[in-house]
Amino acid sequence: RGADGTAVFAMSDQKDVALEIHVTNLPSDPAEPQRDGDDAHEALLTATFPPELPYSALRPYDSRAPSPVVCLANQNGSQVECELGNPMKRGAQVRFFLILSTLGITIQTTDLAVELALSTISEQPGLEPVVARARVVIELPLSVTGVAVPPRLFFGGVVRGESAVRRESQVGSAVRFEVTVSNRGQSLKTLGSAFLTLLWPHEISNGKWLLYPLHLELATPTGQREACTPPANPLRLALVPPRDGGMR
Repeated sequence: RGADGTAVFAMSDQKDVALEIHVTNLPSDPAEPQRDGDDAHEALLTATFPPELPYSALRPYDSRAPSPVVCLANQNGSQVECELGNPMKRGAQVRFFLILSTLGITIQTTDLAVELALSTISEQPGLEPVVARARVVIELPLSVTGVAVPPRLFFGGVVRGESAVRRESQVGSAVRFEVTVSNRGQSLKTLGSAFLTLLWPHEISNGKWLLYPLHLELATPTGQREACTPPANPLRLALVPPRDGGMR
């Protein structure tokens, strides 16, 4: 829960979420249970769900005991009516789970609200709807892997100042770093912004180049290639085409 007491739903790769329902038919004053309370005839729970979290299924609270609850949902799962008993006995308590699908949640979803309304044909004053709220935090299970080709580098040769370097061949042998970012969770219907920051030995303590970035690009799953920032080859050295790129 958050600092304000609101439930926090951290979504990563789960396809559904369980909403626990607890309905009681107890006397208003436990110290004087005989003053009021009666069986609740045609006791009904009506739950209304947001489009991002439609109804999926009913699950009993205790899988070993049969549940008296029967639920009927509308076509798009935005509302469900659950029969709690006819009658729901005086002193009875009913627990069950409503299983809701998370497939409608997008990266823009920040909160969810489910309205729960009880009704009965028996006399029951002050029966107000209850709203179950939750904030949504998207936690994508991203993973990063990388490989360097070749795996070892050797430094040496003629040392040139930055102003004397004109061509790609003057900055040493090339190494190619291939970095792959994977999402192990479910795909979201709309994409947000994800950033990967790469750090490499850019220069030595006296400010001289160590690994000079000749070519940096992002290859998307669709085959598109996009430039990274800041741009590579800041000295505008002459490159030798064709070249797969890399860092020198």
